Amino acid sequence: MIVVLTLSLTVYLAMIFSIKYRTAIACIGLGTILLYGTLSNTYPAHKVFESFPLEIIVLILTLGLFSKIFENNSFFKYVGDKFIDISKGRKIFITILLPFVMYFTSLFMNNLSVVLLFTFICLKLSIKFKLPTVPILVSGLIASNIGGAPLPWADTPAVVLTLYSDFTLMDFLNKLFIPCALYIMLLILYTLWWVKRDEKKSNISINQKDENPKSSNSYIIKDDDNKLKAKFMPPPPPHHHSHHHSPPPPPILHERHTNISKFRKIYAPIFLFISFIFFICIAPFFSISIAFISIIYIGLLLLVAIEKPEDILNTVSVLDSIVFIAALFMISSALEHLGILNMALTTLLSFTGTNKLLILLCILFVAFFISTFLSAGPAAATILPVCMQLNLIIGNNLVYAALALGILAGSSMLPWSATGGPIMLSETGRYLNSYKIPIEKKIEINQIYNLKKYISFSIPFSLVILFFSALYLAVF
Repeated sequence: MIVVLTLSLTVYLAMIFSIKYRTAIACIGLGTILLYGTLSNTYPAHKVFESFPLEIIVLILTLGLFSKIFENNSFFKYVGDKFIDISKGRKIFITILLPFVMYFTSLFMNNLSVVLLFTFICLKLSIKFKLPTVPILVSGLIASNIGGAPLPWADTPAVVLTLYSDFTLMDFLNKLFIPCALYIMLLILYTLWWVKRDEKKSNISINQKDENPKSSNSYIIKDDDNKLKAKFMPPPPPHHHSHHHSPPPPPILHERHTNISKFRKIYAPIFLFISFIFFICIAPFFSISIAFISIIYIGLLLLVAIEKPEDILNTVSVLDSIVFIAALFMISSALEHLGILNMALTTLLSFTGTNKLLILLCILFVAFFISTFLSAGPAAATILPVCMQLNLIIGNNLVYAALALGILAGSSMLPWSATGGPIMLSETGRYLNSYKIPIEKKIEINQIYNLKKYISFSIPFSLVILFFSALYLAVF
């Protein structure tokens, strides 16, 4: 038991300090734990594979496939253009609309898909209307986290609760939907305040630059965190010339695509997506696995895709997330079989006793801490077995609400805490490499890779979520 616990803690710590190789570390750790369990007969290693999160993996793959098809048929560009048309240059309107739309979209789409959909849109609007980039991007990411929490199909932790606990749709609606609706309103107000604050600071810095340009430039260089940037930003494309203008949005269709009907390119994927969301919403009520629905829709998408099936599948960028989540799920299962999680439960109760409020607050803060460093999905898988036992003491499924709210607060803290965080950073790098951007704006966009700049926006609001969640649980 001590060996497995030591291995697990080593894996977790290594992932915290080496984000770039966290998937490799998780896989090596899982393989070592399984090998040790088999050789020492400490626990039945084959039981761990029964906890393989097949339904979640198939769901992520299907949503990633939808995202890729929407990107390829220029649906993302269409949405971005519509945002520009609707806003008519009103900065306040855009600042309110973007996080709200990302929140609303995340109620029905996985965070990965929402971030893929909106990163380019946020950057385009930021450049078009001269909005500060960091608060726009980070508020959008937090908004997608908030939207992913209050419905059973919206994000990985919600899916984990739906599949592996008795937390029902009504529990989501009456325990999570109300606080999340409050959080999105607070986020919009917080973003508005931050944007106005950033604009005032930029005006001051422009005046200072006119007076002393050397000091302004040295500040910008000092503020750039190249280490974080290097982890997520892809290398620039080859043969990039100074006269290169913004390329057309991907993909550049081949001759064989020109005669494909508009229905197949646009309307069929949209119809399939709406029907897919509908069926995975109602499937649990009929005891039907969402994996079965997802597999059918993978086949339907490959039929209507304008690319060859092997080409579209090979470009869906969710494999890293799938491997990482699967490895963390199985490590959690090994800890559960060894009884380590039961020991954690006993230790927890020794501090809280049977005081229900203390137990709920303890779960809230533990979920907040773990999800900050591990990411939302694995945190849910790690803590859920303990919550299932604590629910017998507390009742009313409140312990699951504490788990979900703690994960929501923690996953909004750091760039890699949310499922979509690394995706947002890499998409920003892809945007910088693909489009010609004024040098001043490029320097500003690069600030998203500056950890200090990022957390100066994210941490205060994450703590707001944590505080109001604790207050909500106490009142509830």
